[in-house]
Amino acid sequence: MILALETSCDDTAAALLDLDGKVILSRIASQIDFHKAFGGVVPEIASRQHLKVLPLLVKHLLEESQTSLKDLTAIAVTQAPGLIGSVLVGVSYAKAMAWSLDIPLVPVDHLEGHLLAPFLDHPDLEFPYLALIASGGHTHLLLAQGLGDYELLGKTLDDALGEAYDKTAKMLGFPYPGGPLIEQLAEHCPNPGIAFPIPLKGKKTLNFSFSGLKTAVRNQAIKWEILVEKKELIDYHRFIQEVNKEKLLLIADVAASFQQVVEKIVSQRIQQALKQFPVQRIVLTGGVAANQGLRRVLNELAEKKGAGFFAPSPHYCTDNAAMIGYTAHCYLKASPQGYPLDLFMNAASKSPLSRLESKE
Repeated sequence: MILALETSCDDTAAALLDLDGKVILSRIASQIDFHKAFGGVVPEIASRQHLKVLPLLVKHLLEESQTSLKDLTAIAVTQAPGLIGSVLVGVSYAKAMAWSLDIPLVPVDHLEGHLLAPFLDHPDLEFPYLALIASGGHTHLLLAQGLGDYELLGKTLDDALGEAYDKTAKMLGFPYPGGPLIEQLAEHCPNPGIAFPIPLKGKKTLNFSFSGLKTAVRNQAIKWEILVEKKELIDYHRFIQEVNKEKLLLIADVAASFQQVVEKIVSQRIQQALKQFPVQRIVLTGGVAANQGLRRVLNELAEKKGAGFFAPSPHYCTDNAAMIGYTAHCYLKASPQGYPLDLFMNAASKSPLSRLESKE
């Protein structure tokens, strides 16, 4: 069995997979409550929590699955990219465990984990495919032609898409993480009426930009006197109970209009990419892939183009160890000569995938 560990940001995750790459058990210990008051992840808090939680999580995982250390055949761990302190905790733990058991240690690129995550739910997915990785830290549009064979077509020039969601929610008075809250708010406004600008409109590019959209949201919030700065952030359920209907509709309109523009941007970029790279499969992955609006518009686009649409189930969209274990499984399978126990392998804040540059 493969034990997989993921500590790239603020979620401590561990998973067990069998030698066929099927998930036996996957568990995540969230740190949201520790970071909520700060409106985002505090790196020092994140790494300290990983130190406390990871050994306990692994112990619980092994006990719950009735697995002994002797059953483990390999350790997989996120090596990069991520918050360096957080990644270092996972890498150090994995190296020590692999050394003590004398079993292979497989370093995994966190972004490649997201890129292959749809295979966990869709074993029928095949290369090549067009993939958008959208999360709080990354927005990468890639052509995946095979295992380890990826071409970057475009990426964000400023804010990541998930970051734009979180900052928009914060401006409207809601705590981190903001993406799910924006989606919930948008449901109160089925016909959004604000014509936010579309960044890079008319440009022949596959890159993304979200900072201008974020500024437009802020300006609208100031105009309608709903901007919240340095005030108490309240959760969604308390907000729905306490706020008056007029203010609710204004905030919902901003959220829905923001969501509508994001859907247009993503749909347009995928369409542009398909003109240049007419593949038959479209993938949406990463934390933002849990957004039902984005899944819907890309599924509709895929149907229109006669292509297949694939996205991980919501629990495999966010950072998780199952995708790290599956990626390690693929590389172990592709390396019949065996995988070395590299005790000199170290954590890194950047990875080859995160450093890729598009050919534009």
